[in-house]
Amino acid sequence: MILGGWSVMGTTNMNDFSYDSLLDKVKQLELEKQTLEQENNFQRKTIVSLERKMAKLDEITQQRDWLLDTLTKKISDLSRFQTDLFRAERFSTIGEMSARLAHDLRNPLAIIKNTIEVVKLKHSSAIPNDLMNMFRAIDNASSRMVFQLDEVLNFVRSSPLECDEYSLSAILDSAIDKIVIPDKIRVNRPQNDVYLFCDMEKIEAVFTNLLMNAIQAMENSGEITVRFSQNYDATTFEIEDSGPGIQENILDKIFEPLFTTKSHGTGLGLPTVKTIIQQHYGTIQVTNKPTIFSIFIPKRTES
Repeated sequence: MILGGWSVMGTTNMNDFSYDSLLDKVKQLELEKQTLEQENNFQRKTIVSLERKMAKLDEITQQRDWLLDTLTKKISDLSRFQTDLFRAERFSTIGEMSARLAHDLRNPLAIIKNTIEVVKLKHSSAIPNDLMNMFRAIDNASSRMVFQLDEVLNFVRSSPLECDEYSLSAILDSAIDKIVIPDKIRVNRPQNDVYLFCDMEKIEAVFTNLLMNAIQAMENSGEITVRFSQNYDATTFEIEDSGPGIQENILDKIFEPLFTTKSHGTGLGLPTVKTIIQQHYGTIQVTNKPTIFSIFIPKRTES
């Protein structure tokens, strides 16, 4: 019994020992599980933090790219501004010299032109035809030179507007009287008349330049049509010619100073026109084939 009892007691202790071991292992596994869960949570937080940092890095990268693009544009703008400033300084110097030279040349040319006119009037009956033709050639050449000098003076001189209410038809007539219209050129004047608050001399220069431009474009043969219109807001006048039109590749350059396709042009006529129109708070547009210059000027520029 005693032996048998001992044997039973020994078996029970061994079972107790195995159970306790299992409990310890379970506890150990629970601790390891908790540790793993803590590590897993930490890693998740780390991943979330890294993702946020990556998103922030992407945002910073985008901002950097934007700043680089902006900086590149600003550098390009600055370079262009410096080039424009340099050109403006050159134009200013050239303009001053040109104005002095044009003024000095204009007076002798006016004397030559007036002298020819006086000689033709006083001695027309005694002048041979061949000599009269020479006088006409001198007159035409001096008129062209005076016109080109006026282009230079109108472009380089900056003077305030002296505005009043004027008839556009009267301004157009005055401009036509001051230029030589070839015999094969027909000018179709508008049937209606409109009044415009403007600087008469400057608008006359606009007509003169556009008419001369049309005459040269048609090579002294064709038709020029002038149209006037007016509404509550603006006055519009158009000058159309029957010439071959403007080459498409130079259409956007015709208002640039000194740009010309003519062998005897100054390249200042159309820039002068644009400047005068802008002084009147207006705009100028050009369409091609047929060539039509359209000018829009607000009616109340006096304000």
